Amino acid sequence: MNDLITATSLVKHFPVKTGRFGKPQLLKAVDGVDLRVGKGETLGVAGESGCGKSTVARLLMGLMPPTSGTIAYEGKSLNLMDRDERLRFRKSVQMIFQDPFSSLNPRMRVGDIVGEPFTVHGLAAGARKRELVLGLLAKVGLSEEHFYRYPHEFSGGQRQRIGIARALAVSPKLLIADEPVSALDISIQAQIINLLMELKREHGLSFFFITHDLSVIRHLSDRIAIMYLGKVVETGTRDEVLDRFLHPYTQALLSAVPRIAPDRTTARIVLQGDLPSPVDPPAGCPFHTRCPYVEDICRTDPPPLEEKEAAHLAACHFSTKLFR
Repeated sequence: MNDLITATSLVKHFPVKTGRFGKPQLLKAVDGVDLRVGKGETLGVAGESGCGKSTVARLLMGLMPPTSGTIAYEGKSLNLMDRDERLRFRKSVQMIFQDPFSSLNPRMRVGDIVGEPFTVHGLAAGARKRELVLGLLAKVGLSEEHFYRYPHEFSGGQRQRIGIARALAVSPKLLIADEPVSALDISIQAQIINLLMELKREHGLSFFFITHDLSVIRHLSDRIAIMYLGKVVETGTRDEVLDRFLHPYTQALLSAVPRIAPDRTTARIVLQGDLPSPVDPPAGCPFHTRCPYVEDICRTDPPPLEEKEAAHLAACHFSTKLFR
């Protein structure tokens, strides 16, 4: 599979102050991430809040520059793109935001919101733009009567449909979805997920799908990356990661997924302590302060993200010793 977008050794640090007279320190939001999304593929990215998922999404969008590392789209580094190439990149990569209300301008009518990309990129105007907007609204399950309404007149699920229609306006190749269903009711979540899967099949879209819900990620993804404290700790195909995990953090996340008929042999793993501060991450393995399998080497030597099985990578010294 050809890679559509790749991130290599991606780092993003933010300067922060710890007090009025404290010295500036670096918050290591993303700390050496390697990721790739293939053409027509969905990469699901999961992890606790604060692990760096959304920062990676904004870096891939080009909304902020990385501290170091490279991002390449169809083999070309974003840093080396000229003005025309950058414009084509912005058309090809669109984002669906987590909050379907704050991502929509409350002073604009829906027809103008969805039609704005046509105006910005000079793709259509007048009657032709209206026709295209109505087609997009129909594609996401809305109708012509919604064209002149404002965002506050819609439910959360309908607002997210408007956001999806806007993202589709410029015929992107990659949609970056930052927890697009987490703010919605369960029944509405299923509708939006089914809509995204239908759009993927119809248009051959690629997805970079961020979520903290592993049941959602199992339903949507072709491959999965698990992040912890700014790093990718495990990545592989959906079935490899979820059914044959090689990192204790993945094991803990999976044990917390609600089940209709729980397996009594699978005990819930309760991680001790809080997520360490990305301002002062622990030495050695970043997960060792909460890991039930920790040994001395974990406290001193950071494990590399390496291939443990075919196309299945994990950053753990004891991947083969996990109790499954």
